[in-house]
Amino acid sequence: MAETKANPSSVKTNDIAKQSDMVKTQTIKPPVQGGGDEMDIEMDASNQPAFSMMRPAFGESFPLPIVKSIMNNIMTEKLKDKTYDKNIAKTWTREIADEVNQQIATNSKVKRYKHVVQVMLGQELGAGATYLSRCCWDCDCDTSISEVFSNTSLFCVCTVYATFQY
Repeated sequence: MAETKANPSSVKTNDIAKQSDMVKTQTIKPPVQGGGDEMDIEMDASNQPAFSMMRPAFGESFPLPIVKSIMNNIMTEKLKDKTYDKNIAKTWTREIADEVNQQIATNSKVKRYKHVVQVMLGQELGAGATYLSRCCWDCDCDTSISEVFSNTSLFCVCTVYATFQY
């Protein structure tokens, strides 16, 4: 009885063909340096390579200085002349979080990151306060940044947590 063996390259090709039917892709053939051969690269509909990145590319990490500037500008704009009022504090907190979220989401440098904005606002009474958070994530790719605003009547802590989407 003759034994037949499956050709591993044909199995992989068939699997790739089945996967490419599920996702709209196009194949481009850039020239390969040093020869006339061409290499096939799968691209998805948005002209991005059809593979997943495990780490952000160099220079594409979460833009911490830009986010810090956004948080500082929004908190200063919303709270600079305000006095603490517990009835309005909830509204201010929501407005600050929403505006920070929108400005970060529209920034072109945050493509592959998901982010969470947390805002805490309290009355300034001269006592100390401790603000603590705890997360489980990839220390190489994920990050967080906090900014504090304070005047004679209130304090506000805004924190943004960013996780890289593999």
